Amino acid sequence: MPNDYRKGFWLTLGGVLAFTPDALLIRLTAVDPFTLAFGRGLLAGMVILIAYTLFISGGFVKALKPLGWWGLLFAGLQTCASLTFYASFSYTSVANVLVIFACTPLIAALFSRVLFGETVTRSTKVAIACVAGGLLVLASGDSKGTQWIGDALALANAIILGLSFAIVRGRRQFNMIPAVVVGLLAAGVIGAFFADFPPMQTVQWGALVLGGAVLLPLAITLITIGPRYLPAPEAAMLGLLESVLGPFWVWLVIGENPGVRSIVGGAIVILVLLVHAMSRFREEHVS
Repeated sequence: MPNDYRKGFWLTLGGVLAFTPDALLIRLTAVDPFTLAFGRGLLAGMVILIAYTLFISGGFVKALKPLGWWGLLFAGLQTCASLTFYASFSYTSVANVLVIFACTPLIAALFSRVLFGETVTRSTKVAIACVAGGLLVLASGDSKGTQWIGDALALANAIILGLSFAIVRGRRQFNMIPAVVVGLLAAGVIGAFFADFPPMQTVQWGALVLGGAVLLPLAITLITIGPRYLPAPEAAMLGLLESVLGPFWVWLVIGENPGVRSIVGGAIVILVLLVHAMSRFREEHVS
């Protein structure tokens, strides 16, 4: 196994595993989306900023300048991604959010085609059509009357992240971590204006700090760096772990049941994404 491949594999796997309990921590924090954006955005943004300043030579501001308009767009997308991600949990199940989130690589492929002229393979087109069918089944299980709002927010989040990943792929000569910091801090500032700031118990504070100050910055950093050394199919397959393990932790700890149609639709999506990633894996290694 080449050194770069090994590095990319373990960095990406570490980032995905760090993300898997994130949805559980959001549920345990149990506050409104803007309070989440405020607390987690400021914590994660400050932790990454401090680490970057301490360990990367040249300074943070200097690292921002070469990014230009692409960096500004990426930071804005990071802000929107944070807000839509947290808001989606208020209306729909963790399983729905994470299954829809798993569609991000396919959306990124479409944006890469539009923005940078990358080829979209036939297998990717078929996978997109099949995933759309799975999402329709998933969304049809609306038992609360407002689930569609959460599903729509989760889809918006996946589209935003898909565009973000396409930018990272198309402008891979840039280090986008400084733009991530700006986006997280901006989400925190926006959240401060609209947050309810409810009184919180010890468990809620613990979940907020663990998620915002430890897991979120760790996962974002590893997932931003790892795929530079790892082919996209392998990165996509590793990313599916979050959609499988995330809902499992939530069910195990707090007993959240997404419903039969969500499970069926989610299974369709995960199966299609897995088959697609495996086919891409074979294509990469044959070529």
